[in-house]
Amino acid sequence: MQDGKFGIFLSRCGGELVDSVDLEELALHYSTRAASVGVYDSFFEPKQFGELMFEVEANELDALLLVGNSPYYYQQIRNGDYLFRCLSERGVNPNRIEIVNLKNMIAVPHKDERSELLMEKARLLIDAAIEKVTLCHEIDTVEVAPRKAVAVVGVNTASFVAAHHLLEEGYKVYLINRRADLDLPPREAQYIHPTMSSVTRHPRLTVYNESEIEDFLGYPGDYHLRIQSAHKVVSLPVGAVVLSLQGEPAMVKAAHTIFHVDVTDDGTLAVRDEVTARSQTLDRGIFVVAPRRAEDSDLGIDFQAADAAASMVINLLNRSEIYHPVRVSEVHVDLCSGCGACVKTCMFEAVKLAGDPPLSHIDPRRCRGCGNCVTACPANARDLVSNPNQALFKAVDIFAGFAKGQPIRRVLFLACEGCGYRCLDNAAEGGHTWPIGLMPLRAACGGQMDMQLVMYAFAKGFDGVILAICGEGCCHHIIGNVDLERRANLLRELLECRGIGPERLRIFSTCSRKGQECADDISRFYAAIDGREVAGGTIVLPVGGK
Repeated sequence: MQDGKFGIFLSRCGGELVDSVDLEELALHYSTRAASVGVYDSFFEPKQFGELMFEVEANELDALLLVGNSPYYYQQIRNGDYLFRCLSERGVNPNRIEIVNLKNMIAVPHKDERSELLMEKARLLIDAAIEKVTLCHEIDTVEVAPRKAVAVVGVNTASFVAAHHLLEEGYKVYLINRRADLDLPPREAQYIHPTMSSVTRHPRLTVYNESEIEDFLGYPGDYHLRIQSAHKVVSLPVGAVVLSLQGEPAMVKAAHTIFHVDVTDDGTLAVRDEVTARSQTLDRGIFVVAPRRAEDSDLGIDFQAADAAASMVINLLNRSEIYHPVRVSEVHVDLCSGCGACVKTCMFEAVKLAGDPPLSHIDPRRCRGCGNCVTACPANARDLVSNPNQALFKAVDIFAGFAKGQPIRRVLFLACEGCGYRCLDNAAEGGHTWPIGLMPLRAACGGQMDMQLVMYAFAKGFDGVILAICGEGCCHHIIGNVDLERRANLLRELLECRGIGPERLRIFSTCSRKGQECADDISRFYAAIDGREVAGGTIVLPVGGK
């Protein structure tokens, strides 16, 4: 990308940045580097939204930095993806948009601390984002004609209600049941006997009892679901999946592994947002019938949740086409030796060796972009299109310059996108604080966290490194956290040989919702590298005792 073809748009986030960060000063600082720089109260305010789109078109921008809110803000706010759809329509590739989280990484945890150090940190976060969009190339977008078929997983009152809506809309419905029958508790069944009769007698319904889900791949609108049913394997082509798993802990566990949907602390499937997206997950084609809480006995809650999930499915599949950006691992064929390390590492069966000589090839329908294959490759022939390794090393270079010559402990907070970074983000939302020297950097997964990057951070002068990953059983990529811990154990031995104390590297195994614990763990880590005492003695272990 040539300088002058990217834009930097800064949001005041409803005024939450103004007490800590001078956005006008930042805009002036970058005015000579970008083709367009602007400060907005909110990107979504109708008039300002139009002005932003005009700037993109008028300057023919091919890359953007959206500075202000957290990346999760755009997932949580209702129809937040509309901004990115409009940018794509104006020629900005989805892989050339980077979100710089000044709100929760600077403004909130350092509220009312306006200082030059905060401004310096803001500039460094923006500089790292510029390097990243420079390194990220354009990615392909797959156009899918949505299949008019839906898999409803689980049998309960809500699943019958959702299935009824979908059948009435003209879809095929596959009802996947772990049990041998479709019986419901009598107290619930009496409310929906007509619905059950309508569903079970419908010609477009197929029921699979005593079924287990084995595999899942594809894009929203075009999935293939493989199940084991009645001693035979069945492949179901569907456009969407509805998970209705009230009181089905075994199927919840399977759904986490197969569909990569988060599980809450009380063992239910997590929705994208409890307020604005209670039926949606991070996968556009997978929907959840939000489970009734244990203390709720009102069946009306189940009906409302089923209505909402079915409505969202219909909204998705009634389109003529769905566009899906392909964010995968990529292979540099000139470096690939065909050793097969990537094949052995991939938990999603997305990699195979093919050709003569045999080289690594990726199935984009299966690849989740976790980066396990990247760290496993001995020839450095693999990389992630949406988060290149070089961008991580560049960010460490940039962050290492923070507060040079000042008595501030600089700690690299290298966090996975699944739970690690979300946990820090939620800590800010909860009003928690941390030292200004904590420099946040997102990796795709613990599986992408390269030990060379950790060593590089120490070589560049960081006082400590925190690797924040998903806790046990929570990894969005199944074993990315486990692979990271195995590599880190080997690294600790190397650090000791280099005279770097073990207290300077820690793995925080965490959950995205544990913001309080995240903030406490950071405080303990800083105490450990300073050799200070805190309540309960000198802290030398992070959460989980790793």
